[in-house]
Amino acid sequence: MSALQPKKSLPSTKKADTLGVTEAASSPTLSGAARRDLEAAAAPEWAAGAGAAIRATRAELVAWLQALLRQGVYRLRPGPVAVMPIGRIHQQLSVALAAAVETPALQAARERLSDDLARADARSAALASLDPSDPEAPALYDELIALGLDALQQLSEIEIELAAQHAGLDALTGLPGRRALYQRLAAEHARSQRSVHRCAVVLIDLDRFKPVNDQYGHLVGDDFLRAFAAALRAELRPYDAAFRFGGDEFVLVLPDVTNDQAEAVVERIRQRLQRQPLLEVDGTPLWAEFSAGVAALDGARTPAEALGRADAQLYAAKARRAHRVAQIPAATVPEGAPLARPKRRAGS
Repeated sequence: MSALQPKKSLPSTKKADTLGVTEAASSPTLSGAARRDLEAAAAPEWAAGAGAAIRATRAELVAWLQALLRQGVYRLRPGPVAVMPIGRIHQQLSVALAAAVETPALQAARERLSDDLARADARSAALASLDPSDPEAPALYDELIALGLDALQQLSEIEIELAAQHAGLDALTGLPGRRALYQRLAAEHARSQRSVHRCAVVLIDLDRFKPVNDQYGHLVGDDFLRAFAAALRAELRPYDAAFRFGGDEFVLVLPDVTNDQAEAVVERIRQRLQRQPLLEVDGTPLWAEFSAGVAALDGARTPAEALGRADAQLYAAKARRAHRVAQIPAATVPEGAPLARPKRRAGS
């Protein structure tokens, strides 16, 4: 099926073998749901949303700290202290981190912030249970102030890391780019070395994308890529991640899944998106298809090796027939072997 022709019928979905992708995108006839998916994937909106959530988190912390500091005469006039709004803080923080790449720096700051908040919440409860004249009360109050200040510091560390990630977003699709991908792979690799942890890497390449650009122009081609990126994100779990690797190539990082389960995820994406074309241009539906390669990332294989193996599998799938997903037995791709990509056919 050409990327420029309507589908006549749907292929069998019994096996994760033939991979096509279809979805509506930004066009005059775009459905409301599809348009919202695309808008959510845009980089400015993502950055603004995370930034607003960080500011809201800081506002909650600062307001609580100000209330505590106004009670700085605690030793002279003991009384109840402000209750930490820990639920609202965690809620805002989860919004800010929803699309973040879990780098080691971000993970460390997030874990320390969570620990500070939990300890401060416990100290608040302990202080509330004490008689104001108890000699332990002032020490608890001082510790509460210190924990609040440290929590603000950790929130600043998180904001710096998020700002760096947002700066690395692909401006076209709103997905993180290569820098963020490498950070995520390094984090998953480190996690696999600390414990038994499975992670699958999926490298995706659009088939016959060039005819879209040639026939309809690069602006439509940009809409095509943007819609495809939104389609990927719509089906991933909150802790999965999609990245734009370059051109019409994308990478999925799927923690806690086997290679077979990763194939099922890709097949589920195909099935969901096969219900309508990716774009419509002047009433003409444009359909998209892709090929994919899957590799495991574990403690025995470096991120570069896992990504290279997925790349080799992708092009083996293309050599067999387009619109496939492949896993090549390990013996057929020696560790450290240079990748020899087959020459791409015209329009692939």
